[in-house]
Amino acid sequence: MPIELRPPIPDEFHAFHQAEGIPFSYDPPPEATERNLKTIDPARLLAAFDGSQIVGTFGAFDLQLTVPGGVAPTAGTTAVAVLPTHRRRGILRQMMELHLPEAHERGELLAALWASESSIYGRFGYGPAADRVMMTLPKPYAVMAEPINIQGTMRFVGREEAQATFPAIYAVACKQRPGTLARSDTWWRHRRLDDPEYMRQGATEHRRVLYERDGKPLGYVIYRTQRIPDEGLRVVIVDLTAAEPQAERALWQFIFGIDLVTEIRSWNRPVDDPLLWWMEQPRRMERRIEDSLWIRPIDVVGALNRRRYAAAGRVVFGMTDALCPWNEGIYRLEVESCGMAECRRVDAMPTCELTPFTLGAVYLGGRRFGALARAGLIAGKPESLCQLDAMFAWEPQPWCSELF
Repeated sequence: MPIELRPPIPDEFHAFHQAEGIPFSYDPPPEATERNLKTIDPARLLAAFDGSQIVGTFGAFDLQLTVPGGVAPTAGTTAVAVLPTHRRRGILRQMMELHLPEAHERGELLAALWASESSIYGRFGYGPAADRVMMTLPKPYAVMAEPINIQGTMRFVGREEAQATFPAIYAVACKQRPGTLARSDTWWRHRRLDDPEYMRQGATEHRRVLYERDGKPLGYVIYRTQRIPDEGLRVVIVDLTAAEPQAERALWQFIFGIDLVTEIRSWNRPVDDPLLWWMEQPRRMERRIEDSLWIRPIDVVGALNRRRYAAAGRVVFGMTDALCPWNEGIYRLEVESCGMAECRRVDAMPTCELTPFTLGAVYLGGRRFGALARAGLIAGKPESLCQLDAMFAWEPQPWCSELF
């Protein structure tokens, strides 16, 4: 019997979620399905059916992704799973071959995802564009090199006050960091501030702290505490965001001062986290770095024209893209001194060759063309690669602050 691909109907939504859960080893309760449907368009879900059984799942969020100097409409690839009984049958490829043209028709310039395994998505043109740091800090070393006299105030707030104050803080921070996602009111309510029991994994409910100065909200932290058998308590950072460095430093100083805990942990911090420069002994922090956000260009011209650049220059490059053939061709990227660019097709000899994987990896400014060339992933003239590195460089480093 051939595999049928179609969006699930409402009566099939929970079965869809259960099928997604099997490869990821979790059993979603019905309330988790209801929660997920509040932030994703059901029309963007895709199920693979073997008869009446759902054997594959796929979805896409409508995202606005911060890119260097701008924002790009992005398909947030999510819920990608195939049952172990149906592996190696091309189901994922079939779903991807529907997803990318659909995103292109919607005017989305990029696709983005968090990869469950780094071996899966490169074949579909997704490149690892940003990293995350998983940090663990023993409490005795949670000491600032130069403690500051906190000028503002900290207070615990409830969910409704957080809904009223946190989004404006995040909106300021989001504009400054490539890789972050714009959050709608619905996203805030049902993904960021929602705190169902099944999401806590044995930890406490959210603790929400607001930092204000002169009555103006400037930062917040959402955290939990979790008991570690025979060891004590752990502070788990869920989200620490500030509109300015002084507020961020004050929030970390608050976290460092929490009593009766043995360690502080965060599953996701930026690689250029200023916390390392504020700490007395940053070497004592255990840091594990791995890829987080993967980017796939859907519209090469649109994506390159949407972002800004750090240096003026002109490069002609070739692009091969079997899954999105409308991207194939030769392009000239010309950047003015103001950082604005024009990318267009040309009839010329390219000085380097790119793929969706390599362009996706460098797009947010966190990777270097030269490094990819040394790995044998980009072919091109050294002077062109140096020019591209200068043009694409960006500060700060890309970081995606949440899983989707």
